[in-house]
Amino acid sequence: MKLPGSTHTKIDAISKFIGLILLAVSIDNVSKGNYYIALFLFGLGAIIGIVPIFIEVDTSA
Repeated sequence: MKLPGSTHTKIDAISKFIGLILLAVSIDNVSKGNYYIALFLFGLGAIIGIVPIFIEVDTSA
């Protein structure tokens, strides 16, 4: 998928923000003893965080 630079920057910022939120929720679940939920949320946050790496930036203008 090719996106313009400004859109890619917005998607990158949103994905990092969502990844940090999921990290915080997973840490909270670890403190409560819900290890499987925490592991799932941590993995989901990692996948969401690296998605922008696979998006190409359209440089033709």
